[in-house]
Amino acid sequence: MKTSRFAALFLLCAAGLAGAQEDVPTLDEVVVTATRIQEPESEVPSSVTVITAKEIEARGAKTVADAIAAATGVAVSDYGPAGAQQTASIRGSTSSEVLVLIDGVRVSTAMSGFTDLSTIPADSIDHIEVLRSGASALYGSDAVGGVINIIMKKKQAPLTISVENGSFLPAIQVEGYGARETENVPNFASLIDSQKFSFSVAPLLGGAVLRASGGGTRAANEYTFIDSNDDVRGAQNAGLLAGNVAAGITFPFLGGSLDTNFTTAYQQNGVPGPLSAPTLNASQTDERSTAVVKFSTDRFFSDILSLDATAHAEYEDVGYVDTDTPSNNSDSKLFTAGVELQQKAFASEALTFVYGVSSAYDQGLSTEFGTPQRLSVGAFLAPIIELGSFSIYPAIRYDFYSDYMPGAFGGSLGATYKLSDADSLKTNISSSYRVPSFEDLYWPSGSGVAGNPNLVPESGYSFDVGYERLTKGLSYNASAFARYVHNVILWQEGSDGIWRPSNFGAALYPGLEQELKLQFLNRFTATISYTFLYSFALDGGLTLKDDKRLPYTPVHALSTTLGYAGDGLSWAMTTRYQSLRYLAEANAQYLPDDLVVDVIVQRNLSKGWVAYLAVDNLFGEQYQIVEGYPMPNTSIRVGLKATF
Repeated sequence: MKTSRFAALFLLCAAGLAGAQEDVPTLDEVVVTATRIQEPESEVPSSVTVITAKEIEARGAKTVADAIAAATGVAVSDYGPAGAQQTASIRGSTSSEVLVLIDGVRVSTAMSGFTDLSTIPADSIDHIEVLRSGASALYGSDAVGGVINIIMKKKQAPLTISVENGSFLPAIQVEGYGARETENVPNFASLIDSQKFSFSVAPLLGGAVLRASGGGTRAANEYTFIDSNDDVRGAQNAGLLAGNVAAGITFPFLGGSLDTNFTTAYQQNGVPGPLSAPTLNASQTDERSTAVVKFSTDRFFSDILSLDATAHAEYEDVGYVDTDTPSNNSDSKLFTAGVELQQKAFASEALTFVYGVSSAYDQGLSTEFGTPQRLSVGAFLAPIIELGSFSIYPAIRYDFYSDYMPGAFGGSLGATYKLSDADSLKTNISSSYRVPSFEDLYWPSGSGVAGNPNLVPESGYSFDVGYERLTKGLSYNASAFARYVHNVILWQEGSDGIWRPSNFGAALYPGLEQELKLQFLNRFTATISYTFLYSFALDGGLTLKDDKRLPYTPVHALSTTLGYAGDGLSWAMTTRYQSLRYLAEANAQYLPDDLVVDVIVQRNLSKGWVAYLAVDNLFGEQYQIVEGYPMPNTSIRVGLKATF
């Protein structure tokens, strides 16, 4: 049944692709992530996917994780309920090997080493750039698998307000086990399971653009799932209460522009734990505040020089409370402050230098690992050489870390060749690294876990070669790639029964990717992306001959989106398929393949008023992305947006 459903949906999304294309704008997007300066997507040497605000809205994405879930080469790790942790993997990487940026400023923290994408709402995003190759030569630590750069909206915009109600279908549920098992009547409160409110406005005042946005979410997350005994049970202790506010201003300054942005977010959610070991009285609070000031000018004392100067500060507080086991309670704070300078120097028509320096200071305060500190200083050089149809992109970066000597190097060499105005070939080779997080290094002994202060940075090497075609209404790219990583930091149980991290892992990830974006018949859009990833575990004495897949790494992943917009009505249907994923390197136990379909319909009621109906997991697929954490069944979201 699953296979036939998938085939039908795939054919539906592919239907009409042979139809006549209309004279619509080119799909070539300007990107900054791949080279750190604005360049058309067709001219950058790395594999990049650009997800626009229009695509995010059309698909009804709620968070950054939802927005990138269908992107080529990306796999989202999701613990189920709204507000639960969501992290991203690129081409089989760990979540800590993906660097997340907001407007070029890193969000990945020294505390845990990964970024929870569930805490970043999608409402104020202009576009997202997903770079699918190692990029430590440009960005330093954590960019082993790739980079996700989230670009926020900066332009003038009217006041927009939206409200939404989320529902799950009421169902008879089972409670208890064995002789104490009972059936409960359907819980009709699930029809008002969640509510969401958001607003944004960006008026023009003189020459300045003021920005303000925010929102709040309440969710009980009492959805049902089918357990291993085929009983229908309800999720417990998964409630969410969250809010966020952002304010900023952009105005002309000293021949350039000065942009300031301040954000604060708070989230409290229940932590139900895995089905095998529930924690029904545990909760977690996440607080995060950021301040960023950036000055940019295309003319710095000379027409051949530009300057981007950024200062940023972040505060993060993660607290965990379990009333059943108070010994597990913890609170970890992290303060980060940094500056970054970047310049572009135009030497000639054939040569442009891009270079920069950065410095950051991290200070932790944790009930678990004390008060660690880290000072980092880095510098990079990335010239661009243009020789007719050839463009060459060498880059090198060095970072000094106060807790590592002698520091770490990253390097890359990329090239593009324009076959025609529409067609280009690309290739890129890079070396990248990730330094251990404070949790990896300093987690204290006790409760069966301990950090390891003797860890060294992870190392990764990647290579890809691809072809891209960009014409009016059509974007197609295909690439072959290989990634090798070693000294991967893995937490494992030792002979003394204590879980601690070590530089144990090594892996090889060869693969193929294809992505097609098409606009046709004036009102239709279609996106199809496919990733083949054949991972090899190479640790613990394993070799290529053992042919063992990496845990949670599907061999096949396919996503499709078919959309329509016209006459005040728009709709989109997105499907995501991934093949089975093994749970351990023994490749004995696995999570089965899954197919999830989301649908959204939006209708203009009158000028400035839009109503929408979204059905997530249309066919009620019963699946888990992380073992022990069932994903929600069919949910229905009804919302209203007003623009003034």
